[in-house]
Amino acid sequence: MDHTDEDNVKPTEECHEVHNVDESDRLVGHLFCSRDQAWYFYKGFTREHGFSARKGTTRLDVEGNTRTCCKARVVVTATNTNDKWVISKSYQEHNHALCTPAMTPFMRSNRAVSKADIDETTTLKEVGVGTSQVMNYLTQQAGGYHNVGFTHKDLYNALQRGKANEIVDGDVNAVIAYFDYKKYDDLGFFMTYSVGESGTLYNLIWSDSTSRSDYTCFGDVITFDTTYKDNLYGRPIMPIAGVNYHHNTIVFDTAIIADETSQSFEWVLHNFLEAMMNKSHISVVTDGDRAMQRAIKSVIPYAKHILSAFSKCMASWWKTEEFDIQWRSVVSEFNVEKHPCVIEKGNTRHLWAQAYLTGHFFANIRSTQRCEYMNASLAIALKHKMTYLDVVRAIEDEISRMRMNELKADYLSSHMKPFQITKLFDLESHVAAIFTRESFRAFQDKLLRETLYRIEAEIQSLSDECQHYILSKYKEKNRKFEISFDSRTKTLICSCKKFKTVGLLCRHQLHILKHLNYTYLPETLIQSRWTNDAKASTASYVDLNVSPEVMQMARFAALCSTSSRLCYIASKTDESFKTARDEMKRLIEELENSFGLNDSVNQSIVVNNVRDLQRK
Repeated sequence: MDHTDEDNVKPTEECHEVHNVDESDRLVGHLFCSRDQAWYFYKGFTREHGFSARKGTTRLDVEGNTRTCCKARVVVTATNTNDKWVISKSYQEHNHALCTPAMTPFMRSNRAVSKADIDETTTLKEVGVGTSQVMNYLTQQAGGYHNVGFTHKDLYNALQRGKANEIVDGDVNAVIAYFDYKKYDDLGFFMTYSVGESGTLYNLIWSDSTSRSDYTCFGDVITFDTTYKDNLYGRPIMPIAGVNYHHNTIVFDTAIIADETSQSFEWVLHNFLEAMMNKSHISVVTDGDRAMQRAIKSVIPYAKHILSAFSKCMASWWKTEEFDIQWRSVVSEFNVEKHPCVIEKGNTRHLWAQAYLTGHFFANIRSTQRCEYMNASLAIALKHKMTYLDVVRAIEDEISRMRMNELKADYLSSHMKPFQITKLFDLESHVAAIFTRESFRAFQDKLLRETLYRIEAEIQSLSDECQHYILSKYKEKNRKFEISFDSRTKTLICSCKKFKTVGLLCRHQLHILKHLNYTYLPETLIQSRWTNDAKASTASYVDLNVSPEVMQMARFAALCSTSSRLCYIASKTDESFKTARDEMKRLIEELENSFGLNDSVNQSIVVNNVRDLQRK
C-alpha cells in the first residue's frame, strides 16, 4: 500500500486520493473522526465492489505493473474545524474489469499480515515448522483461504522483512551485538571471535554461565564433532559436549569455524580452555579426523584421546590379548590384511579398542554420537540455509530443551522412589538414595547379573587387612577376575577396571560386597559425578589448586542446584511464591550492596564492523 508523507500535507487540503471508486453519489459527504477511519471504511467499500484501493497522490497500478490510468478515485479532506474528515469528491468510472467476490481476497489493499500473525508464525518456525505448514495452520484457524487475509508469499515476505531488520548492520554484527546484549543478563557469558584478513568472520565460540558451571562438574570427559554445515556460509558447527549425572548430553560451548583444519581446531580448544578457566579434563572423544588429533596433541597433550567406537567389537571388555586374537580373525576372514584402512586401524587400536582403553576414565562416552544427536536435532530446526543469528537461536533452543530434560530428571530422581528388583532391600535403598535415577538403573542391572559369578578362591594376605578373591563366570570358567579388598580403607579393586573406567561398580565388586554382607556402598565406591548431589558437592572433587574463578563457577553450580529445589516448592501456591520472591529480592539487594554491584551499568552495545561472508 502506497503512503504519502502526511506531515507535509496541509489539514484543509487534499490528504489522500484513494483510486478506483463506484457509486460516487453514495460516498460524497460521509464524515469520519480520522483519516484512518475513512481509509478503513473505503477499503471495505472497494472489497465489496471488486476493486483495489491505495492511499497517496501517485497514480501507479495496484500491483506495480503497467498503469491503467483509471480516473476513479475519492478525495478525503478535513473539515473547517479540523476534527472531522469528509469525502468531498468521488469519481466512479473505471477503465478496467472489476473482480468477482471470490477474487477480492487477492487484491493488495485487502491483504495484510498482522503483527499477531507474524509473532505466531515466528514461534512456529522456531520449533521447525515450515512456512507452508504455518500458512495451512493459519488458514485452518481463520476458516478458509478467503478469511486469512494474506497469501503464502505475503507471509514469506513479512518474515524476510523482519529478518532483514534484525541484521540491518550485517548478519555477523547482529550476532555479536546479540551476544554483547546477553552479557548484561548473564555476567558469566563468554564469547570471542577472530576476523580474517578480508575483515570477515573467521571463527566464533560462545558459552553461557550455566554451561561453564556444568563444566566444573562434568568436564572430566568431552566430545566434539563437526558434521553440520547448513547455514548460509557453509561453515562447520562444532558443539563441545559431555555427559551429566543423569547420563544425558550437556553442551559446554559451541563454535562456528572457518574450516576443519588443525589451526581452527586449535583456536577453538585454546578459547574453550580460557572460557573454562583452564580446568583440565581427563579424556577427549572424537572421530578419526587427523586435524583434530593434531590439535588435541598440541593444545591438551595431557588428556587421553579416544577415537569414536564404530562396532561392538571395539567396545567389548576383552583383555588386550583376546582383542588381538579377535581382530586378526576378523581381518583374515574377510581377507583385508593389506587394505590401507585396516592397516591404519590396526596401528591405532590403542586409541579406539576398549581392551586398550580399560582403566582410562571416559564416563561411558565411547563415540561422538552425542554431538551427532545434537546435529540431527539442529537439522530439523535448520531445514533451509540460515543466517548466523538463526543458527545461534536454534542452538540455544536445543540447549534449553536439554536443560528442561535435566530438570525433569532431577524431579524424578528426588521425588520418585524406584522399584526394587531384588531381596537386598537395605543395599538397594541405600544406593537409590545416593545415585540419580539412571545411575541407579545401571546399578540394578549389575546387581541382577552379579549372580552369574561365583568365588573360586579366597586368599588371605599376611596383614589380615587385605583379602583377594578369584571369580569365574557361569559357563565361562576360563575367564577369571581378580578382586582385592582392603578392610581398613574399604577399597575394592577389580581386574576388569570398569569402576575406574566408567565410575560405576562392576558385577564382580557387587558380588564380593554381597559375599561380605555389606548393606551399603563404601564411600570409596561412590563416584560423586553420578550422584544426586553431583552439583552441590562440586567443591569436594574440584582440584584445590585451581583458580578462584573456577571455584566461583563451582559454587555457582551448587547454588543453582539448591535454588531449583526452592523454586519448585515455592511455586506451588501464590502465597509461597510471593514469600520466596520477596525474600530473594531482599537477599539480592543485600548481596549487591555488600559487593558493590548495584551501580548502574552502561548498557551501550559496542558497534562492531565485521563483514559478512559470501553466501553459498
